[in-house]
Amino acid sequence: MATPTPSSVFLRLANTWRYLALRSDVDDILLELLGRFTLDKIYAGPGDRGAYQHIVIALLSQLKAVFDLQRLTIPSENTHVGWYLGFLVSWEVALRSVEFVLQIVVEGREFLYEHRQLRDRYLAEFLLAALRVIVLHPKAPTNQRARDRRERFARIHGSLEQVFDSYPGPKSFLLEVCKEVTGQLHADPDALALPLRLQSELPTLASELVCIRLVSYLASLAQYPPGKLRPR
Repeated sequence: MATPTPSSVFLRLANTWRYLALRSDVDDILLELLGRFTLDKIYAGPGDRGAYQHIVIALLSQLKAVFDLQRLTIPSENTHVGWYLGFLVSWEVALRSVEFVLQIVVEGREFLYEHRQLRDRYLAEFLLAALRVIVLHPKAPTNQRARDRRERFARIHGSLEQVFDSYPGPKSFLLEVCKEVTGQLHADPDALALPLRLQSELPTLASELVCIRLVSYLASLAQYPPGKLRPR
């Protein structure tokens, strides 16, 4: 029996996970994904609506996979954060990724308007994942005042309102949530910050979410044959 051929979206997601496993330069990974989309857009052809919809969905799926993992690398306020953020994306690149995607959807209405799932699911899920990281990010630009951040979020909220006004039909609940979130951030960039206790006890991939001691203990037990207790 022949093995089914994986879709191109699946292959792109697999490559994204491979990048995340082998590299720590998350900013560069995101910029490479955005740059590859720009090239794919050129070669998709102006009249191939289905191909353009496909590469937009692929981009949104890849970016969401990155930001879903980014949430697990955000340190709590008790953790000292130096100039090197390790596996954490920078605040500026995260925000520019959101701006880039919304610009694609706003400008691509002629090719994307009939694909409701692209907006109602893929776009909304990416936006919620990315905005969560941006809101919780421990190193927002120190040279930007609250007013400057409000203006950045105002542009994002305005672009999302253009999506609502330009595309026909009812909008999904998730997209409504995105609009509400961007509206809150436009009014106050710190409106959606975590409660004080969670700010100091935010779990990360390497702490509360994975019990390192328990994993090490279970691994040591595996060295002994069944029926024999580990010596104390």
